Amino acid sequence: MTDLRLATCDRALPHPGDAPEGVHLLPAGDHIEASDGREYRLLDPGAIILDFQERAVDLPIDREHQMARTSEQHKGPVPAAGWIKELRHDASGLWGRAEWTATACELMTRKEYRYLSPTFYHNAAGQIMRLSGAGLVHKPALHLKALAQENPPMPAETPIPWSTVIARLLEALGLPRGATEKEALEALDAFAARSAQRASASETPDSRRFVPIEALHDLMAERGTREATMHEADAKAKVEDAFRKGHLTPGMRGWAIALCMSDPGSFDAFVLRSAAAYAHLHKTLLPRGYIGASQPAEVSDAEEPVCSQLGLKPGRLSNV
Repeated sequence: MTDLRLATCDRALPHPGDAPEGVHLLPAGDHIEASDGREYRLLDPGAIILDFQERAVDLPIDREHQMARTSEQHKGPVPAAGWIKELRHDASGLWGRAEWTATACELMTRKEYRYLSPTFYHNAAGQIMRLSGAGLVHKPALHLKALAQENPPMPAETPIPWSTVIARLLEALGLPRGATEKEALEALDAFAARSAQRASASETPDSRRFVPIEALHDLMAERGTREATMHEADAKAKVEDAFRKGHLTPGMRGWAIALCMSDPGSFDAFVLRSAAAYAHLHKTLLPRGYIGASQPAEVSDAEEPVCSQLGLKPGRLSNV
């Protein structure tokens, strides 16, 4: 941080009482005018907070800006009146959480000091770049809000400034803090493209490990149909066997198939308990010598010489 200048500006402390925890250090805005005519700008309070957090050192509060004096101007020790432990900002400007010494608390209670003056560095354009500390003084220079009774204490959790968010985003993108806007946008575009590519890849499952749900539904439906067909065929075969053995009549066939398909055990129990009362319906009642379609004719001993004399083949007389 080069070409910066040190400045101090004063502000009023509250009425006598307990030393304030929350102290108003700088007003907000791009036009801050001190009582002596100096002008400053607080354009990025988040950057000042980030700088404070990175240094990780409490900012001192002294009396009459003794710490801003040169070593030749010092006349003995320069004890601190307090320490600024945290910084935050809101619409009214930059605030700090102060931790006061017992001596400073007594001085403010007795109204021996009524104003606080921040010490900060600024560039040639008057833009405030870094907060150095503060001092108890007798004369105010900036129009800042009173403390204690008029303002709430510092919150337990300081909001993350936008500049901190930007710095962390640049770090996550692998960019230095001084990266340009163009470099940051290009890195963001590349990150978005990689994310979209990974998302697209995740949407296309490995065909060796995953099956489309539609194909699974079709497979289950086909299997169910096949099993139902096989089940019906088995039931019909069992019913047909029971029918041939005389346990069923032709009129019982439909009922038997339905029972065998829904409850095969009940059908088997029915067949075991029932007698083959209808077995005679399947017995052949034709005489022994009857020639069926697949049964060869029987030739008697007396028929053979007669067929020989008549010039007929044996068994021919049975067809006359």
